[in-house]
Amino acid sequence: MTDPAARYSALFARRAAKPVAALFRAGAASPQDVIPLTYGFPDPGSFPYDDLAAASERVLDDGGDTALQYGPIAGDERFRDHVVERLRDDDLNVSADSIIVTSGGSQGIQLVTELVVDPGDAVIVEAPSFIGALQTFRNAEAELHEVPIDDHGMRTDKLAEVLARLTVEGKQPKLIYTIPTFHNPAGVSMPLARRHELIALARQYGVLVLEDDAYSELRFDGERAPFLYELDPEGLVIQVRTYSKILAAGLRLGYLVAPEALIPRLLPLKVDVGTSPFLSRLAVEFAADGRLAAHIERLRGLYRERRDAMLASLDEYAPPPTTWTRPEGGFFVWLRLPEGLDAGALLPRAEQAGVSFIPGTANFTHGDGSRYLRLTFSFLPPDQLTAGIERLGRAIQAALAGG
Repeated sequence: MTDPAARYSALFARRAAKPVAALFRAGAASPQDVIPLTYGFPDPGSFPYDDLAAASERVLDDGGDTALQYGPIAGDERFRDHVVERLRDDDLNVSADSIIVTSGGSQGIQLVTELVVDPGDAVIVEAPSFIGALQTFRNAEAELHEVPIDDHGMRTDKLAEVLARLTVEGKQPKLIYTIPTFHNPAGVSMPLARRHELIALARQYGVLVLEDDAYSELRFDGERAPFLYELDPEGLVIQVRTYSKILAAGLRLGYLVAPEALIPRLLPLKVDVGTSPFLSRLAVEFAADGRLAAHIERLRGLYRERRDAMLASLDEYAPPPTTWTRPEGGFFVWLRLPEGLDAGALLPRAEQAGVSFIPGTANFTHGDGSRYLRLTFSFLPPDQLTAGIERLGRAIQAALAGG
């Protein structure tokens, strides 16, 4: 029998040179005795089962024939109108014609990539960055260029250097991908001045900016900075958002907000015959009478408690000179190991101690980040987070001692 891998080996080599390891895939299971600080999953106990069941009945009773039918490629009109109203509350004044409903935020990233990236094109990403976006860009055979982050997000001074270097090399970057608010994996956020600098550089060099805004509604502390799209609403910014973190990940419901001139170019790329009208209307019906706003407020309290539990446990159990970020929202803490330790080498030791994490190298494009690891506080209750961090601290201490 002919091996299809042999026939397509060159294609596989280009497009799947760095497949995502099984550990990092959504749904990958940990051994029963290992506390998983790996997955950026919402808390399953937070899902509003009863309210969603009741909302489903109302959707089916009122227009079920169209809710269960194929819908518009851009997305269900009721949901897009609902998004317009919610964005207005966030000081984003856009029309429904600027919105495309997607299957989660990840489809939005994929659509924008398909729109602008040809094989070999330069795409600028943060170092570190979201694993799923990096894989999407690799699948498109993009040439990835990293810009380091610090405690205030992407370093725009380094972005300026990368853009200038690419210009000298005769390369026009197609995209700057950034997570400016509650970064995945680092948890940090970009202040206003740096957001203005990023927009100014994008305008100077004529580069689209893809703003991944998966976590901004889960703010626990601090003041909100304007979205990048808010700073350049009909210019070079496309924003991707999701309901996975604020309602239910399994709905696979998200949307992108783009300058109206780009929408007709994006729509032909969306070949799924429209994101589910039923799930879209379910979200709208659930949101009625302030239920979604109240639910998000409950989630903020829930995740704030878990964030605090993880940070307090790190303060108590992480041996110096280990350091970590202190996020004001989102799901993640980014930990830096003491010099001489490697997160990939530490992982088996940590799993033996009964805890798992994602080594930082998965979040870089060129194998960097060996001293970093991502910790997630969203999925587990505080007592398990504390137990997991205690186990991690013991593993780090043993590695420092050479044991």
